[in-house]
Amino acid sequence: MPLRIHSKLITNRPTGVLALGCLLVFIGTSLFSASALHAEDKQPASQALILQQLRADPHRILGVQKGDCKKCHSSEVAAWMKTTHYQSADLRLRTFTGNTKKYADALGIQQAELLKNSLCASCHATQSVVEGQIQVISGVSCESCHGGSGGKDGWLNRHQSYHASKVVPREQETEAHRKARLKHCEESGKLLSNNIQGLAKNCLSCHLINNEKLIASGHKAASAYDFVTWSDGEVRHNFHLNKEVNAKAPTLWLDETKSNPENRKRLKFVLGAMTQLESALRSRATMIKPAVIPQIGGIAAAANGKIAQINAVAGTEETQAVAAIVTPLLGLLFAPLPDDQERYTTAADKVAQLAKKFSESHDGSKLKNLDTILQLSPAHYSEQYKKKYGSN
Repeated sequence: MPLRIHSKLITNRPTGVLALGCLLVFIGTSLFSASALHAEDKQPASQALILQQLRADPHRILGVQKGDCKKCHSSEVAAWMKTTHYQSADLRLRTFTGNTKKYADALGIQQAELLKNSLCASCHATQSVVEGQIQVISGVSCESCHGGSGGKDGWLNRHQSYHASKVVPREQETEAHRKARLKHCEESGKLLSNNIQGLAKNCLSCHLINNEKLIASGHKAASAYDFVTWSDGEVRHNFHLNKEVNAKAPTLWLDETKSNPENRKRLKFVLGAMTQLESALRSRATMIKPAVIPQIGGIAAAANGKIAQINAVAGTEETQAVAAIVTPLLGLLFAPLPDDQERYTTAADKVAQLAKKFSESHDGSKLKNLDTILQLSPAHYSEQYKKKYGSN
């Protein structure tokens, strides 16, 4: 069961992996502690930390039904209901058997807690406050990836309002109002589609684990995760302009950049590799068990391999700098050393900074050589899920 950054993880996760994006991803103010998070780019008491708390606060999670997402996003909800994200709580939490019981027993989680404020539910479900208690309200959902939308200053109502005092169609919104609306949404914790680095981190907050006890119990340290193919595959839900067509890129990003889906895919590949490397390094910084360290070390090395691929065909100043930081660490990744935490946390901070610089400096148009790699990307999800849930 992959993990997200919640206060309930603090006792199990010394530093927490960030997330993003995908993600996807989202839970507790009163439950949160700064020690459970790493502030992006090491900004003390940073806005990034505040935003992460807002996104993850279960008091702000309304859920698909209460938030009435289907009213405006019927096609998106329909697409979601075909995914393994939607099914995750039912598949993993509702029966206390097999691996679910095995992992829960290893972590000391009782069956009665699985569908409440449990470590497992933080990634396999969406949690909200119901009658004063944190409870599972669905599988991994809209607010898991976009952040909690409720609260008096939440983004739910504002994100769909294109005028300050009257109802107007999206096409008539002024540029000034649009900027103010998006600024409000972002400051209220919404993870926007133009924040590719944030989305990738959010996905990895669950798809890469840094809980040693859970990994030692047999849970895999990471999913067979690929940011490009997964985000372009089962979870893609770009129906904003046409409810019949699942577009190749989000409307917001296309509007903001005046670019094309091919450029976005290239950016996602690079930023996906950089954030995967950052998250693996953060996870490696917390590991002390000799049996677990090689698994996380292997994930970091694999992510560094993606950076090497990028540098071989379309290297940038930022990706080359990442390689210079990480390559000297490759021989150290697989065995515990006294200064591991400082070594890998420092490296992760530098990678995060370079990823941010890359996202601000590139639009994807000069990365066309990456297309030779992207053409070889694996299927977006396994055949067994494709047969069971169908494809978008």
